[in-house]
Amino acid sequence: MPRARRKPKAVQDGEQNQVRGPNSALTQFLRDQGIDAETIRQRWLKSQEGKEASKLDNLSETDEKSAVGSEDGSPSVALDIDSVSEDDEDVELPADRLKRLRRTRHVSDSDEEEYEDDATGSRTVPETPAPHLTEAERAERAKKSKQKLLQRKRKKKKAANLLDRKTRSVSTLQDMCISQISANISKLQRGSQANSETFSNSIRESLGGISTGNLNKLARTLSKNRALNDRTLQLFLRTQLTELTFSDCSRISYEGYKLLAIFAPDLSHLSLQMCGQLNNEALLYIADKLPKLTSLYLDGPFLINEHTWDTFFGKMKGRLKRFHISNTHRFTDQCINSLLRNCGSDLTSLKLSRLDALSDYCLISQYLTNAQFEYLTLQYPSTIGNIIDEVLINILGQVGNSLKGLSLNGCSALTDDFLINGLSAFLGESGHSSQLETLELEGLDQITDGGMVNFLSKVSLPHLVECNFKRCSKLSDMALGELFLNKAQQSLVTLNLNSVKRLTKESFSSMHCPNLENLNLGFLGCVDDGLVHLICKQNEKLKILEVFGDNLVTSKAVYRKGVTIIGRQSDSF
Repeated sequence: MPRARRKPKAVQDGEQNQVRGPNSALTQFLRDQGIDAETIRQRWLKSQEGKEASKLDNLSETDEKSAVGSEDGSPSVALDIDSVSEDDEDVELPADRLKRLRRTRHVSDSDEEEYEDDATGSRTVPETPAPHLTEAERAERAKKSKQKLLQRKRKKKKAANLLDRKTRSVSTLQDMCISQISANISKLQRGSQANSETFSNSIRESLGGISTGNLNKLARTLSKNRALNDRTLQLFLRTQLTELTFSDCSRISYEGYKLLAIFAPDLSHLSLQMCGQLNNEALLYIADKLPKLTSLYLDGPFLINEHTWDTFFGKMKGRLKRFHISNTHRFTDQCINSLLRNCGSDLTSLKLSRLDALSDYCLISQYLTNAQFEYLTLQYPSTIGNIIDEVLINILGQVGNSLKGLSLNGCSALTDDFLINGLSAFLGESGHSSQLETLELEGLDQITDGGMVNFLSKVSLPHLVECNFKRCSKLSDMALGELFLNKAQQSLVTLNLNSVKRLTKESFSSMHCPNLENLNLGFLGCVDDGLVHLICKQNEKLKILEVFGDNLVTSKAVYRKGVTIIGRQSDSF
């Protein structure tokens, strides 16, 4: 039945007995009993009037007694102030009496609060006195604390050496001197003024007899400590310097690069990593002021535009033989076209890595015509499909016979077709052994055992020193066994099998590499203590073994002296 609409109040008064909502049953029952809200209210008011009257009588009696007590000098009776509520103040009292009551209540409340504070403060727990130590006990504690600090420093240094792949327990005197010189240069640099002209002059006079080779070591140490800037750069402004490598140039301004080009005119090889402040003017300055420059490696030159690259390659035509560039979004197809047109026929080494704006790799095979071309690095293209089998097969058809280094890390679009029709066909051309020394195929997850076995069985690699199959997830025992049957087994120094998860223990039983020094077996489920012992026993020159992610390798592993194991979960520093 639909709910009836609410009617006006005049109509409601004439319909007292009708249902009008969810509470109407209770309301109707109360009305039948003669009970309504007004009756309840009147009863409550009468009861309140009676209470107020009794309270007034009590207050008047108490006031009279206190007054009598005051006049007689006897102690007054304490008033029950709390019995008078705030609502009682609405009762009509004389003004002076009401003020007296309020003042008495305020004093009483203050006394109670003060009492509570005192009670709380008295419960504070006294501190336990420090035990008295004798002089010998203090000395013993200081000695133990010093020993803990020294032990912590040794552990920290040991962990740093492991991460840096250092196997020597004691540094050479030469390395220690260079590290100390770098630390002192950084200290002097912090303490001297920014406009001090005597800083670099005094350092150069002190290091006047340092050799060129040690200068490069000093450059590495300064770069590692991020102490290489325009001021410390002046240590390397020498006319007899021919090769220079800076691994961190982030603090060198474009003016510093110009000074380097002016005061080191005999440079033939220049490597500038993290050179974000190298601008158009400085790059052209290098091309003009370094007439003997033939090798240039740049990492992060993102300030150079297309026009400047075109001008630079035009000036370097006939001179530039090695060019490496990485980590910039402004090296485009037009730039690679200019490089190959001007310098392609003279290049012997080319590296293109992490270039987001470059897509036309097909041009490389058209211009690389140098019969002495040796090193090719194409890594991490912005789009996987930019480097495919056809591109590599065409390039290897031009330079495969003379190739010494091939790095294709991150080119995951390559398949077995690249191995069979590229490497197998052109690296061992005319039955001769390949000159390949470095082979890096990291992340090529589409190559399989069939293609790798075809390549390794047809091409002899007697000069292969470094081999990287990291994350080639489809390779297994068959491919690794073929590698150990190849002549590369005798020449390998570094082998990376990280995350090749299909490998089993049986594949390492024939692993006898007499020159192997560095082996990475990270994230292989088959590696355990027994396999570690076997590998160390069969490879006599092994120095570093990486086992990151191999949970079965424990602290109980037995291995020969001279091997450093990195990545065991049981190792703690």
